Amino acid sequence: MCGSRSTITENPPSSSHCLSMATLSFNSTRIKSPSLQSHKPFSKSHFSTKPNNVPFLFPSKTHPQLHRFKPNSISESSVSVPEEAFDDAEEDDPTSELSYLDSETDPSSVTEWELDFCSRPILDIRGKKIWELVVCDSSLSLQYTKYFPNNVINSVTLKDAMETISEDLGVPLPEKVRFFRSQMQTIITKSCKELGIKPVPSKRCLSLLLWLEERYETIYMRHPGFQKGSKPLLALDNPFPMELPENLFGEKWAFVQLPFSAIREEISSLDERFVFGAGLDLDLLGIEVDDNTLIPGLAVASSRAKPLAG
Repeated sequence: MCGSRSTITENPPSSSHCLSMATLSFNSTRIKSPSLQSHKPFSKSHFSTKPNNVPFLFPSKTHPQLHRFKPNSISESSVSVPEEAFDDAEEDDPTSELSYLDSETDPSSVTEWELDFCSRPILDIRGKKIWELVVCDSSLSLQYTKYFPNNVINSVTLKDAMETISEDLGVPLPEKVRFFRSQMQTIITKSCKELGIKPVPSKRCLSLLLWLEERYETIYMRHPGFQKGSKPLLALDNPFPMELPENLFGEKWAFVQLPFSAIREEISSLDERFVFGAGLDLDLLGIEVDDNTLIPGLAVASSRAKPLAG
């Protein structure tokens, strides 16, 4: 956590930390969607969907029903889907796309999206890698996926897709879009700025990272065009350390420890927007820490505390 008011700076997660996070399970009490283990359909009226036939993909094949998201078929957020329309014995199609907004969620409350726009370990009928846009919010109340051929990957395509999400699901465009792939920064930043959205490079797209890991196991590996032996989907950047500019040096610093209860007080300042920064959502990850547990960190005293924290 970084903040201009606090002298405590918790070490931010490195790439390896993010990768280890992605092996954790969701805290089911925080996620507004069916359990990962459940093979039952979504409850009525949860789906807002679009036709999901993707012409450049391999012809669909039948596979055992493994993942939690049912294929799409209709395109109105207010449409009620009869429960009998889903058969537990029905087999899912890994080429299907998803467009979902939880019926109990106020659309205006979804102000931040987590976004990934990247190639997948899947080949189309031309032998070219398929790209996919995956968008969600931190609680997975909003979930959206769409496949693209590799010859339409640009900021215009992404901009149009984000507008489509807003229109189809009846949600306003977000205030912020978080993304973790630095190699896509140019396209994502340009698309966001043209829509008046603040792009935020962040390795704390926890819900997105966890969902992508699940999709790798339940969707991509079952796709008829899946490439065995592909590079890891979540291989995050881990750049070499860079020397800090002299004007950002702290006058004094020390390794310190604080009980978790004190850390939570600092995090509350972030939640109430008294200071800028971000905290790690342990509740989302299902991690419990005792209030008396000592958390190591680095305390820095500086006359330029705010830019140093930034």
